[in-house]
Amino acid sequence: MQVACIMVSMPEPVALILGTGWNGIVDTLSKPETKPFYSVFGKSAGVPGHEGTITRGKLHKKDCIILSGRFHTYEGYTSSEVVKTIEYLHSEGVKKVIITSASGGLNPKYNVGDVVILSDILTLFCQSPLVGAKFQDMSRPFSADLMGLAEKSATATDIGYQKGVYAYFRGPQFETYADKMALTHLGADVCGMSTVPEVIMANYLKMEVLGLSLVTNLAFVKHSHEEVLAAAKAKEGNLKKFVEELIKIM
Repeated sequence: MQVACIMVSMPEPVALILGTGWNGIVDTLSKPETKPFYSVFGKSAGVPGHEGTITRGKLHKKDCIILSGRFHTYEGYTSSEVVKTIEYLHSEGVKKVIITSASGGLNPKYNVGDVVILSDILTLFCQSPLVGAKFQDMSRPFSADLMGLAEKSATATDIGYQKGVYAYFRGPQFETYADKMALTHLGADVCGMSTVPEVIMANYLKMEVLGLSLVTNLAFVKHSHEEVLAAAKAKEGNLKKFVEELIKIM
């Protein structure tokens, strides 16, 4: 006697990597299950504003995996170590990932609190996480479809947004005036100390990527990490509504 096998396809989870200021979305998940970074990566997040947890739950009936925090090269990790987060999400069946961050605004039209929907990245100063002859095309690092949905969500939730180019800066020191001028001349609109290694690896793994960055300071104005955290905290509620709407229409 033959027994028919019915294959039930599981819905693909939506994943988010949360940078400084973006953690509010975790509170909206139903039936959340949380575990520390250490249980998966063998190391914990070590930067203020990065909780270092992995939470899985439902939002608008969609399975979501949220990484609260990340690893940075300025902590002493290589780019290949930093992207273990992306590799983990890929192993969990993720095909769409939203990568968020805080950044300094280089573009004079940007204001503190603006969300920047990333249209491109400057990789010039980033050691690639790819090793060997892995000649990955990076001509379109971000999904046009996801960028369009992000614009709709920003409009629906009345959050100020821009579209721009993110430049990688290793840190942990903030950029000098000469650094900022150089990045501006190279076409950067914002700069930060993350995101780029993850975007490279996600593209290599054929994942659809959306990059979002919150302008927490104006790069040509003197600032501290404490001020960055305070600016990010002030926008947490707005960002939560924006991301919740985005996941709803994805």
